[in-house]
Amino acid sequence: MLIGLALAVSLYAAFAALWAIRKGERSWQSSARNAIYSAAGLLGGALVLLLAAFLTNQFQVRYVAENSSRSLPLYLKVSAVWAGQDGSLLLWAFIQAMFTAVAVARPAGRAYRLLPWATVFLNVITAFFAGVTLLASNPFTPSPSPVADGMGMNPLLRHPGMIFHPPAMYLGYVGVAVPFAFALSALVTRRLEDWPSVARRWILVAWLFLGMGLLLGMRWAYDVLGWGGYWGWDPVENAGLMPWLTITALLHGVAMQEQRGGFRRWNLGLVLLSFVLVLFGTFTTRSGMIQSVHAFSNSDLGLYFLGAIVVAALFAVGLMVYRHADLGDSHPVEGLLSRDGFFLLTLMLLVTITGSVFVGSVLPTLTAVFGGQQFEAGPEWFDRVTGPQFALLVLLMGVCPLLGRASAALERLKARSGPGLLSGLLFLGLALMAGFTDPASLVGFVVIGLAGGTVVAEYVRDAASRSRRQQVAFPVVLWQLFGRNRRKYGGYLVHIGVVLLGLGIIGTRMYAFETTVSLTPGESADVLGYAISYDDFVQEMVGDHVSSRATLALSRNGRHLATLCPGIDQYPAHPDQTTATPALRVGLKEDFYVVLAGWDSNGATAIFKVYVNPLAVYIWLGGLVLLLGGSVALLPETRTARLSASEARRRRAWQAAWATAAVLLSLAAGLAMWRPCSGTPGSSTASTGGQPTAQPTTPARASGPPRVGKPAPDFTLELLDGSTLTLSEVRGKVAVVNFWATWCPPCADELPDFQTVWEEYRDKGVVFIGIAVQDVSEKPEVEEMVSRLGLTYPLGLDMRGEIFPVYGVTGVPETLVVDGEGVVAFRHIGQVSAAMLR
Repeated sequence: MLIGLALAVSLYAAFAALWAIRKGERSWQSSARNAIYSAAGLLGGALVLLLAAFLTNQFQVRYVAENSSRSLPLYLKVSAVWAGQDGSLLLWAFIQAMFTAVAVARPAGRAYRLLPWATVFLNVITAFFAGVTLLASNPFTPSPSPVADGMGMNPLLRHPGMIFHPPAMYLGYVGVAVPFAFALSALVTRRLEDWPSVARRWILVAWLFLGMGLLLGMRWAYDVLGWGGYWGWDPVENAGLMPWLTITALLHGVAMQEQRGGFRRWNLGLVLLSFVLVLFGTFTTRSGMIQSVHAFSNSDLGLYFLGAIVVAALFAVGLMVYRHADLGDSHPVEGLLSRDGFFLLTLMLLVTITGSVFVGSVLPTLTAVFGGQQFEAGPEWFDRVTGPQFALLVLLMGVCPLLGRASAALERLKARSGPGLLSGLLFLGLALMAGFTDPASLVGFVVIGLAGGTVVAEYVRDAASRSRRQQVAFPVVLWQLFGRNRRKYGGYLVHIGVVLLGLGIIGTRMYAFETTVSLTPGESADVLGYAISYDDFVQEMVGDHVSSRATLALSRNGRHLATLCPGIDQYPAHPDQTTATPALRVGLKEDFYVVLAGWDSNGATAIFKVYVNPLAVYIWLGGLVLLLGGSVALLPETRTARLSASEARRRRAWQAAWATAAVLLSLAAGLAMWRPCSGTPGSSTASTGGQPTAQPTTPARASGPPRVGKPAPDFTLELLDGSTLTLSEVRGKVAVVNFWATWCPPCADELPDFQTVWEEYRDKGVVFIGIAVQDVSEKPEVEEMVSRLGLTYPLGLDMRGEIFPVYGVTGVPETLVVDGEGVVAFRHIGQVSAAMLR
């Protein structure tokens, strides 16, 4: 209902804004603005209702049943709102309406002149997303068969980075729509000089949030997918990278248009391309066109977005052709060897990289459709094609700040290139000392050193000059510069972040090491000078999943470095989804990364995949510095001398709010990427252990479970026939101890197998003991099930709850095998088959 009203109100707002343009009546403008606020409120109300449905376990709603459960923690229930396709589209529609409301709230100057037509376009976009949500992906659709409990959240999404990753991406995607609407408005009204300054902050918002989303997605892949990497050139990853690259180009082009009046056609083309790429990325992830661990399920949404791509592209290109005569630059590029010329090369290179990524992303689909045999463009293809282009981009980043007008470019380059060249040689020497010898990587280190040295030298030179002129201490000036020209020096921070990212990318893409080791408890292995020792293995029920954990001691040269706890989590509600939790030891030179790949005999032998990733930490440090630089560039300027007292106070309040938001943004990104050594859930790594189907029980564990090789605690069990059985009484025989319950479907499935194997082995020194972990009031149910299944081996109830806490049982079914000496020889959580028992 609320979504339908929001759709109607958005359409009305577009009509009212259009009518106000035609009639020139302010009352229609006010009516359109009120409708925009109403649409944002209605979609926000729908989002709150969906959140309430998750928090109150309304499983009669299909979307809630598919993405939540009663046992899901509160913070995951909140993030489950946008974990699926339906909820994510509702969030997108709300953010679009909210951004539209912010854009029209307090227009001034040039924004006021462009706002009428921009209002029309923004409301059409809002109406599109509200309509798609309502008609094709409604999150409030009732479930055809209501259930008592939901399926729970996809295990892959239970990671801090993935909780914040989707909202950040949607904020970035929606942010692109605002400058797109202002650019179209500029074309319609022929005010082509107005839109860059109006849209610049929105462009930066889109760039900043897309960058944060990409960084969080990279960290999620590093922590969750268990392959030792952070970027696999997956089509969904590329769908976010491509508009980020074009927006990066747009930021450079807009700066040059504001300063010199150039790059008009480039900027209009880039804002159109960015918006189309946003729609294209949504089309690919929601249409079933590509297969990816990130993608949504196949749906009809792709047709809607494909239609939107065609309409947006044709309309914008048609306007550009119609206004072709107005798109000439007032100051053409002076020459290639100038700051303008290098900016042009930068734009061309960013677009070329985007094109390369686009080709590689769609190549498998195109070759399958037109060639009959699918060609898969893997990471090697992307690295080989885009690697040199990125290196050239970093080189341009190091040279461009040194250039000015074409007439003095060479002299300026000669005068200022020294620090960059020295820095490049320094990076080369440090790389050789650290053992990096590949020629291509050494060239990369020199380029990175040149770019980093140039940026630092320019910043220090500006600070020294200002310190001399104003007689202010040099350290004070270093800080003051960020308040004087935040766009310039925030950009310098971004460049430093790119340098750090480049270090991490070279190290991890060209020097990563991978191996597989198989260990038994107490055994050690050597990996590139590190010693890893396998200490322990534990399986237990934790919440709604079975957790299997190995404990490793990591040392080097006899010195203990860390205790690593890689594991695998298995979710009964998602039997096909086994998730890995890698363990990680971070270092300034390299990361040591371990994945539990499998085990047998209940941990008697475990298989580990080990990765050593050189310079990986600089990827995350560089990403955070990049985000910080973007946040600084987004802050308003501090000049308030010419303002009235009230306006100055208002400006300072806004500055404080922006600064706080920027700091919180960077902190949130950093905290979302941080994790302890044992990691967070999520991978599709298959386990060689059995697939558990354990159900949770309410009692808590009183002590640790008896592990394989340790004595089994003695107990006395009251059997169903009234007699008692003590574990120590069967010493000398092999005892199979099975914990089960009548309400557990896997238990009902495995109990006949226990009876079959019991009949085969009862005369061979084996005794079976079944322990029902239920209350005394449930004894009739236990007796009825035992009778119905024809079970004859010793069975009893742990009526006082004394046995299963001692054995650390947190879920059923669970089975132990105790040898004749009373020592645990085998322990398994989950259903056991007759073949396994034999």
